[in-house]
Amino acid sequence: LISHDAKRLGFLPHDMDTTELQPLLKKILKEGLVKSGSNLHDRRRNLMAISNELNEVFFRYPFSVPPFFALVTRGLGLLEGIALSGDPNFDIFKASYPYTSR
Repeated sequence: LISHDAKRLGFLPHDMDTTELQPLLKKILKEGLVKSGSNLHDRRRNLMAISNELNEVFFRYPFSVPPFFALVTRGLGLLEGIALSGDPNFDIFKASYPYTSR
């Protein structure tokens, strides 16, 4: 599913065989996102580990970042920074959950 979505969203070429890539992505995302639970500090630490592991995968496979994703990511980073300056305990995951769960 992850590799299918990556192709559909333009992160990977549509004709790429993702058989080798699927278990790598599943392992990285499951260990990084699911195991951290709701603890904000654990999630932040795991996010850095996920980022490092994904960077290695991105260099080995023909990933590209679509412009829309880069803009959304920059916007979320900016908004999170503003929120954290007002509330150091702000949790972007909790704040966005009602919208992402739909």
